[in-house]
Amino acid sequence: MIDLIRFIEIFVIQLSIGGILFLFIAVLILRRSTKNLNQIFSMFFITIAISTITNIIYASLQDPIIVIILHILTYYLFSWAMVYLLIFNLLILRPIRGLNQLTQLLLISIWAFILFGLFPIGINGGVIINTTTGWKPVWNISFLLYGIIFCSILMIIPSICTSIKIYNRFENRELKKRWKFFIIGIFFYYLIWGGNSITNFLANEIIRILWGIIIFFSFSAIYILYYGVAKQLKE
Repeated sequence: MIDLIRFIEIFVIQLSIGGILFLFIAVLILRRSTKNLNQIFSMFFITIAISTITNIIYASLQDPIIVIILHILTYYLFSWAMVYLLIFNLLILRPIRGLNQLTQLLLISIWAFILFGLFPIGINGGVIINTTTGWKPVWNISFLLYGIIFCSILMIIPSICTSIKIYNRFENRELKKRWKFFIIGIFFYYLIWGGNSITNFLANEIIRILWGIIIFFSFSAIYILYYGVAKQLKE
C-alpha cells in the first residue's frame, strides 16, 4: 500500500512534471527543428520522462524481483540521460567540426554499457524492496558508490566544465544570461539524481518526507534547461 506522501510524490509530482511536462518539452524542441542538436537535447527529456513513467509503473507492484529490476531500470534511465547533456555541450563547443553521429552513438553506447553494471550489483543485494522496507528502495553502499563514482567522473564533472567553458565563450550578454539558466537547470537535475541516491541509501523516513518536498521544486526547475538554450535550438 502506497502512503499518501509517496502517492503525491510519484503520481502527482513525477507524473505531471517528470513525465508529461518533459515529453511536452521534447516535442517543443523537435518542433523548433529536427537538426542533430535538437534531437540530442530532446532525448535528454525523453529519457527522463521514460524513467519517471517506469518508476510510476512499479510503484503499485508487489513482486520483489520485478520491482527491484524496474527500480534499477528507473535509475539506469535517469542516469543515462546525462550523456545527452554532455553531447549537447560538446556539439555547441565544436559547432564547425562537431561530433559526427558515429562518435555520438559510440559515446551513448559506452555509457549505456557502463551503467549496465548497476543491474548485477542491484539484483545481488545492492537494492532491497519488499515488505520489510515498506516497498521503498533501500540501497547498499556498493550500489550507491557504483553510480556516484562513474556518473561523477564520466558525466557530471565533464558536463559542468563544458557548460562553464561555453558560458565563458559567449560574448553576447543575452546569451550569457540565458546560459546561466541552463547551468542552474543542470544543477537541479544533478541535485535530483544525487538526492534520490542518498535518500535511498540512508532509508530514513523523515529524510524521505523532506526530500519529497524538495523534489517538487527541483523537478520544476529542470524546465529552465530548455529556457536557457531555446535561442540556440532555433538557430
